[in-house]
Amino acid sequence: MLESFLNTLAGMGVEWRLLCMQAVNFGIVAAILYYFLFRPVLKMMDARRKKIEDGLAYAEAMQKKLAEAEAREAEVLNAARKTAQEIVEKARAAATAYEESQAKETAARVEQMLAKAKEAIEMERRRQFEELKGEVSRLVVLTTGKLLSRELSAEERKSLNTRAAEELARSN
Repeated sequence: MLESFLNTLAGMGVEWRLLCMQAVNFGIVAAILYYFLFRPVLKMMDARRKKIEDGLAYAEAMQKKLAEAEAREAEVLNAARKTAQEIVEKARAAATAYEESQAKETAARVEQMLAKAKEAIEMERRRQFEELKGEVSRLVVLTTGKLLSRELSAEERKSLNTRAAEELARSN
């Protein structure tokens, strides 16, 4: 019977020795894959499953602690609200009295500050105008000197400066 089976296989072009060798090779490859690939993958999956379970347990514990903390927080907030309301009422009464006294004092300070600011602005404007007059005078003298192609004496320079300043003052 075995012989007839082997003859049938040979008739189909299958060599039984080659078939046995391929079966042995397949077994070896399957064993290698099982030990070096499948088992490590299973271990890794078990480790991940354990990590996930630990994470879920930790999350549940933290949810319980969170609920307890929120309950304590609500109690503390209610007490704080009551205290804050009392403080606010006292502060409003004190603020109203203080506001009235400060309003008068502030109005007086504002008037005083406005007067000082106006005075400072006017002084700054005058100072800048004087600087501008001096600079324009200097530029006029330099320009005139260059136009005349000669050096002006101190007296001529002073005379030109005075006239330029007078012209500027008249134009403003």
